[in-house]
Amino acid sequence: MTVLPVVTHALLVVIAATVGFVWGLSEIVAAFKTETGRALRTGGAWLLIFVNSVAAGGVYLFAATAVTGLDNWHSAVLIGLSWPIILRNLNIKVAQPIQPPQAPEEAHAREAAAIRFEQMYAGFQDLARQLINASLTRQRMALVNKAIELDLAALEKQARLLIATAPLQGGAEATQYVDQVLQRPDVEDIKKALLAAFIMNNFSRSALEDWVAQHKSQKRKASIP
Repeated sequence: MTVLPVVTHALLVVIAATVGFVWGLSEIVAAFKTETGRALRTGGAWLLIFVNSVAAGGVYLFAATAVTGLDNWHSAVLIGLSWPIILRNLNIKVAQPIQPPQAPEEAHAREAAAIRFEQMYAGFQDLARQLINASLTRQRMALVNKAIELDLAALEKQARLLIATAPLQGGAEATQYVDQVLQRPDVEDIKKALLAAFIMNNFSRSALEDWVAQHKSQKRKASIP
């Protein structure tokens, strides 16, 4: 094989891996929405993106080696997009004998020897999501602790103002949720935590951070004689 085909093949693998990169990024966006920016600052996010990229590039490399006519950019893009489907149905049999199994025990042992890549990917995916979730939860908890130091009435008012001014209206459901939180028999700190989480989940963490800082500043100014 000459140098040029090798370079071309490597570039096609990179294209497939890049599509996998975008696929992994889209998973993070879908799962964490307004927290996407902060999620991308965690090691778990880059683990997920790395696994997606390597898997997409690897599946394309395997397919292009096994099947002729796939050494083109649109095949690389297509396989990069569809690699989870290929992976879902791909098993590698370890020590596959020539003769078919003669007993159920032998068939079971052969199945147990199969390497199921879908399960491997699901394991990495779960690990990455847990790492991201743990990191973001610690950060959000610190902000919730600051929010529960403030007045419940002020937090309720801010939640309702955000609902009213949001360009994508949550409508009656969002307002109903705030009403349900206030009617709960829990202590005030739990209600404050629920309202703070509601603001973060629907209007971003920055919306709560800015308001907490502004509200504390106003209270300090009001306490100065």
